[in-house]
Amino acid sequence: MKTHNYQATVCFLATFLMGLFVIILNSNYVEAATTVPSTSEVYSHAPNGMDLSDYFEFPTDHVYYYNNKQSSIPDTASIISKSSSNPTDIIQMTNGTNQIASIWGRPTDSVKGDYNYFDVTKNQTFSMWMYFGDSDAKSGEGMAFVVQNDNRGADAISTYTDPKPLFGADPITKPAGLESLGVWAGGGSTKIINTTDFALGAIQNSLAIEFDSQLNTSIPTYAPILNSSGSKTDDYFDALPDSSGVQQVIGPHIAWNYPGIKDTYQYFNANSPYYSYFGMNHNNPIRNQYLASQAGYTTADNAWKHVTIMYTAPPSGSTIGQLRYIFDDKKYDGTVRPYKDWDQRGDGDTSISSDHKIINIDLKNLNLNGATKVRWGITGTTGSYSNTQAVIFESIPAIADVTTSTSLYDNTQERDIPDADRHPDDDHNVNNGDSLRFDYDLTYNSGLNGTGQITTTMDLPKHVDFTADADGNVGEIEYKNKTVKIPASSINSDGTIDLTLNSLNDDMNSIKIHLNGTANIGDNSTAKSTTVDPAHTSYESDYYTGDVMSPGFNINPVTDTLKIESTSDLKQTIKTGKQTTMSGKISYEKGSTFGADSVTVHTIIDGVKSSTTLGVDATSKSATYGLIGDASELGDGDHTIEVYVSDASHRFSNHIIYNITVEDKKLVISSDMDDYDNTFVKDVDTVELTGTLKYDDGSPFTLKGNTLKWTVDGDQSVSQPLIDSDNPDNMVESTDFSKVFPSLDVGKHVITLQATDGYKLSNTLTFNVTVTEESLTLYSEEGYAFKTVNRSDMSRVIPRAGKWNLSVDSLNASWKLSAKSTALINTTTGLPITGQMIYRTDNNEQSLETNSVEIGSGSGGTVNSDPVDITKNWSDDEGILLRVQPDTSQGTYQGVITWTLTNTMPNE
Repeated sequence: MKTHNYQATVCFLATFLMGLFVIILNSNYVEAATTVPSTSEVYSHAPNGMDLSDYFEFPTDHVYYYNNKQSSIPDTASIISKSSSNPTDIIQMTNGTNQIASIWGRPTDSVKGDYNYFDVTKNQTFSMWMYFGDSDAKSGEGMAFVVQNDNRGADAISTYTDPKPLFGADPITKPAGLESLGVWAGGGSTKIINTTDFALGAIQNSLAIEFDSQLNTSIPTYAPILNSSGSKTDDYFDALPDSSGVQQVIGPHIAWNYPGIKDTYQYFNANSPYYSYFGMNHNNPIRNQYLASQAGYTTADNAWKHVTIMYTAPPSGSTIGQLRYIFDDKKYDGTVRPYKDWDQRGDGDTSISSDHKIINIDLKNLNLNGATKVRWGITGTTGSYSNTQAVIFESIPAIADVTTSTSLYDNTQERDIPDADRHPDDDHNVNNGDSLRFDYDLTYNSGLNGTGQITTTMDLPKHVDFTADADGNVGEIEYKNKTVKIPASSINSDGTIDLTLNSLNDDMNSIKIHLNGTANIGDNSTAKSTTVDPAHTSYESDYYTGDVMSPGFNINPVTDTLKIESTSDLKQTIKTGKQTTMSGKISYEKGSTFGADSVTVHTIIDGVKSSTTLGVDATSKSATYGLIGDASELGDGDHTIEVYVSDASHRFSNHIIYNITVEDKKLVISSDMDDYDNTFVKDVDTVELTGTLKYDDGSPFTLKGNTLKWTVDGDQSVSQPLIDSDNPDNMVESTDFSKVFPSLDVGKHVITLQATDGYKLSNTLTFNVTVTEESLTLYSEEGYAFKTVNRSDMSRVIPRAGKWNLSVDSLNASWKLSAKSTALINTTTGLPITGQMIYRTDNNEQSLETNSVEIGSGSGGTVNSDPVDITKNWSDDEGILLRVQPDTSQGTYQGVITWTLTNTMPNE
C-alpha cells in the first residue's frame, strides 16, 4: 500500500506553535522542480472508457434565495466528448477555485423508460478512472461517488443554513462546497447547534464514498473583540478520533457514510456562543493515499487513478447489502496490479487486517418506500487551489452490466489451477509439458444497450507454447449459438492475439474464449522452477471497457516419470454378486522415492471418473495398489476400468485398462400354488403360501441379505427376511419358504411376491386367493371297477366290484354331485364296449355317456359333521352300473368318470 508521510497532530492555541505546525505540515508537500503534465496532456493521454451518450444529467447552476432575491452558484460539471484531443468521453467536474459540481445518471428516459439508474436489488460493479489534479499539495477538495434518493433529484447538492444573517436579513440556505465535497452537510452557520439540523444540509437519503484530497482538521478561531481576524471556516470534518483515540483519517483518504443522517456528524462549539463546527465519522477509511499524482511525476500516465466500486444486493427480505471499494487496482495501460497491492475495503479478507472486514450497508437510510431504482452520480468541490478533477467510466451496470473472469485448467493434472496472485498459499504448480487451457469468460447480465463489438487484445502468458493443433488452431471462441476457431496465425510476433468479439446483449449474453498451450521451460535436466506472471487482456467497446489478467502459476521441471504396471489379468470375467481384484505396482522410471505419504489412484469406470488416496512410504521407491471390482455395482455386461496414478508433485503415470465382464445369474422364485385359485375357509383353513428360492445357475448362497417382498391387493406390502438364525452364513443351493396371512377378509385376493438378494430382484409370482365362509370337498378314488363276467349272448347289467368310496364334505353349503362318463375302450383292440355306464334308482335308468347325471345332493354341514357317503345306500343293482349288449367282445375296458360338485342355492 502506498502512503504519504502525513502525521496525526495536536492543535495548540499558541501562535508560535501553530506556525511551527504549519511549517511541519507543509514540509510534506515539498516537490522537486519538475514540470508536470498540463490538463490537456492528461486528457490526451486518457485511458479508454465508454461512450457516455445522454446517460447523464447535471444542473447548470444551483439556485438559492436571499432577501427575496434569487441568486445562484454555477455547477461546473460538464462532459467533454471524445475528439482528436481526448480519446474518450470525459466528465470534467471542476477546473478552478471554490467550485462545486454534480453529475447524475439519467434515471429515466421519455422513450426508453428506465435508464441510467442504480438498482438496489441487483449486484453492481462500477469501474472508472479518476483524475484529482497534478499533486496532492495543490489539489481540489475531492470527489464523491453518491447513491441518493433526495427529493431534489438532479438538483441535490450540499448546503449550509445561516438562520440569522447580519443586519436582520432573511435566513439563507446556500450551496456549500469545500469539505462537503458537494454531498456532506455544509458548514458555516453560527446557529446550528445539533447534528440533526446540520445533517439536513447534506444530500438526503443517500450513501457516499468520498475521495477526499484535503485533510480538514482546523477549528474556527474567529471571535469578536478577542480575535476578530480569526478564521470563520468550519474545516474540522477529518479530525475525529476512532474508538482507540487515533485520528480516523490521515492525509488524502477514502471513506464512506450516510450524508443525510445525524449520526454521521459530531457537534462542537468554539468560543461559544460565536461559532459552531462539526466533525464527521469516516467508515472503513483508506488513509494516506496519493489521490492526485505523486509529487514529481512527469508523464500523464500517472495522472489517472483507477477505482472499482462493488455493491452486493441484500438477500430477499433484508435491507442489508454490502459495499466494497478498490483504489488504484489498475495501471494506466489497464494491467491489473497484483492483488496484494490493491488499496481496498469491504473485501472480507481479515487475514490482512480488521480494516478489510465486510462492509454492511442498510438501505433503510435511503428511505426507498418500495422503490428499487434510485439516482447515482459524482459530486466534487475545490477550495483555494485552482484544480481540475475528472472521471472516465469504463463500465456502468445500467448501461451494460458485464462480468468477466479468467481461469486456468491443467488437462494433464485434471484440475483447476488457482491464481497465484489471488491465492498465493494454494497449490498453483504445473509441470513442464503439462497441457494447459486458459479460459476467458464474459457474461452480459443486463443493460440498456449491447456492448457493441468488443476489440480484444490478449497478452499470451510467458513460458507456454501455443502450438497449433492438427487443424492449425490454438483455441476457440464459444458463443451461445456457434463456435469460432482461433488459428495459430492469429498470434502476433510480440506474443499477443487480437480478436474482435461479437457484441454482448440480452440475446448473446455469454462469450467464452479458450486458448490451448503446453507448459514449456525447456529441457527438464537443466530447467528451473519458473513463475509465470499474470498476462493482461483488454476488452474495448462502445459501452463497456474492461481488463482481466490470466492466472499466475508456477512451472516445475519433471525430474522423474511415474509409472504403473498391472500384476493381475487385464481381462477378467466374474459372476453377479462376486468381486475381482485389479492390482498393480507403482514406481518411478529413474527409481525416485515418493517424497510424500500418499499418492492418488484415479479410475475411469465406463467413462465416469473418480479417485481415492493411497497411503505410501515417503522414502519408498515403489508401492502396490489393489482395486476391488464389485460385480453387483458394475452390473451385468462388459465394462472398462481405466487406472492411473498421480503423486504429490502432480506427476501422472501411464494408463492401464482392465476389461471386466459380469455374467448375470438370476434369482428365481417358484411355487406350485401360483397356477390356480387357492381357496381357504375362514377360521378353518390356514392361509399359507409356499415356494422355493434359488439362483438359476444353481450357485450356492447364504440366506443373509435375501428378502421376500409380498404385496396384498396392490397396496399392503410385507417384507419377510430369510435368515437361518442358527447358521446365518450357511451356504445353500435353494431354500423353501412359506408365509401365513391370518387376517385376510372373506373374498378374492391377489398376492404378489418378489425376492431380492440386496442387489437384484427376482421374477414375480402371483397368487390368487379366495377366502370363503363355505366349503365343499369331494373325496374320490383314483380308480373304480366293475365285476368281471363271462361273455354272454344276453344283454345284462354288470354290478360294481367292491365298495366305491365317494363322499362329499360340506360346510355351510348346499350342493349337488353329478357324474358323466366316457365310453369304455378295449385296452387291446382300442374298440369301444358295446354298452355304456348307467345310473339306476328305483328302476329309473339314465345313461352317463349321454348327459351329466345328478347322483347326490345335500346342504348344511358343520366343522364337526362327517362327510356324506354317496354310495352308502346304493344296493348292488342301484347306483352306477355297467349295461352291456349280447356277445360283447372279451377284454379289459377302461374309461373316465368326471365328478362335478356344484355349490347350489338352498332348496335348488
